[in-house]
Amino acid sequence: MRGERLKRIREESHLTQDELAEVLGVGVLQINRYENGKTEPNGDMVAAIAKALHISSDYLLGLTDDPTPLTLSGGLSTKERAVLSALRRGESVQAIKAIVADE
Repeated sequence: MRGERLKRIREESHLTQDELAEVLGVGVLQINRYENGKTEPNGDMVAAIAKALHISSDYLLGLTDDPTPLTLSGGLSTKERAVLSALRRGESVQAIKAIVADE
């Protein structure tokens, strides 16, 4: 898992390590280890993290650069995915920019 991505998304979601740890039912030290690449989560934990942060597990694993879960992206245009992705990360300004941008 890409720890730097976990940290960035967690921070963009305005969650502390303590808060994410509580949601996931693990200790805060475990979240710190994931973010710093000292420990790799198992598949179930990657899925739980992705679900908790409303992102794609493929994004956490570095298989895609789009954090939008596949279930959201099906049938959507690139522009629609960009808007949804920004909104899910709490980036309203980025979402507005994506809406008004020319393709």
